[in-house]
Amino acid sequence: MLPKPRRLTAEEVQNVLTAGRSARSTLLSAKYVANTGPLRVSAVVSKKVAKRAVERNRLRRALYRALADVDMKGTAVVFVQKVPEGALTPAFREDLLVLAGKL
Repeated sequence: MLPKPRRLTAEEVQNVLTAGRSARSTLLSAKYVANTGPLRVSAVVSKKVAKRAVERNRLRRALYRALADVDMKGTAVVFVQKVPEGALTPAFREDLLVLAGKL
């Protein structure tokens, strides 16, 4: 889990979803709003991606582990589009690096 200063609140998530710009990679889609502060993130995994809550939580945690290594600026809400084959964290890390170049 991310530390509280790096997490978005529910109200901030709604603001980013409505006013944010989007970027996509193979596994992830991100809505973001530029910010000068540190990266603040919320991961959203829909039931279309994983039916069971255990699977959704596993994907969310893998994404948060991958975010620990990536240094980006701005505020982003990250959506998991599909489940990668193989190890989760390295696959998400690669996609986050691609998204970091777009943001």
